[in-house]
Amino acid sequence: MDETLPLFHHEPYLRHVECRIERLERDDSGQPFALLDATVFYPQGGGQLGDRGSLHIVGQAAGDAQQVLEVITTRKKDWQIRHYLGIDDQAFERLQQCLSGAGAVATLAWPLRYQQMRIHSAMHLMHCMLERTLGHSLPHPVRSPLSDEGGENQYEFVDEFDDPSLQRATDALNAFCAAGHAITTQADADQGPGYRWWRCGQWSIPCGGVHVANTQEIGRVAATMKVRKNTTRVALTLFAES
Repeated sequence: MDETLPLFHHEPYLRHVECRIERLERDDSGQPFALLDATVFYPQGGGQLGDRGSLHIVGQAAGDAQQVLEVITTRKKDWQIRHYLGIDDQAFERLQQCLSGAGAVATLAWPLRYQQMRIHSAMHLMHCMLERTLGHSLPHPVRSPLSDEGGENQYEFVDEFDDPSLQRATDALNAFCAAGHAITTQADADQGPGYRWWRCGQWSIPCGGVHVANTQEIGRVAATMKVRKNTTRVALTLFAES
């Protein structure tokens, strides 16, 4: 099993990297993907979307002309980070042999990555601000899926807070972000391979995703709440940057 060197934890703002394409393969459903020796692409997990972007191949492997392959998502399988490609069967058959071992530049679709970094930390802080506003701890969300537009903390409870409480927590979150607080992430080998902590101010939350380095980068957020059966869902969106 090939192991991909993940660069995104130590250098989350790195947008591209020179790398080597180990090989092209298909997964169990027949979808084509590339394995790289190192990557800046974060693989889907923990609610965060897999990064998108491109692989730029230059030289003989690309037929003496630049070849650009679209990366449509990224997923992890064991220690592999699979870069799924937007190519058809004919292109896959043509490229599978000639690109093995080829050099490339992996480039992120940065607007998506940066949006994910901002909203991901905002989702953590929303939970923290709800606890601060209510004056007591809350069970952590069972899921926190992110999308291209925003994110959602999904709780398996109801009646812990209402719309006015959520608005007070949102106001506190926006004030906290504007004040500027450092955000850090750190591996915890004692908890097992891949285990990481997100930290900001007084709070520590287990999370293996990528985040901004300072709350000011998050900007302002808006929050809404939906209660259905035994679940409470808090959705966050980012205000457009001016």
